[in-house]
Amino acid sequence: MIEEEKSKVKIQRFKGLGEMNPEELWSTTLNPETRTLLKVEYSKQKKIKSKDDQKLIQILMGNDVASRKDFIVSRALDVSNLDI
Repeated sequence: MIEEEKSKVKIQRFKGLGEMNPEELWSTTLNPETRTLLKVEYSKQKKIKSKDDQKLIQILMGNDVASRKDFIVSRALDVSNLDI
C-alpha cells in the first residue's frame, strides 16, 4: 500500500524560479488564489537576538552551501509543516 501511494507522488526540485516553465511558476508562486506570502522579520528583542537572526539568515540565504545543508539535515526530523 505504501509503495502504491509513493507512486502517486511526483517530487521535483528547482534550483531557482528561472528553471520553472510558466505554468509551474504560475501555479506554485504567482497565482494569488493559491500562494501564501509570509513576512520575515528580525526579532524585535535584544541586539544579541538580532545577531542570531542575522547569522541564521546568512546560513539560509548565503553562499555557503555546506552550512545550509548541515542546518537543514540537522533539523529534518523536527519539521512539522513541509510544503512539497
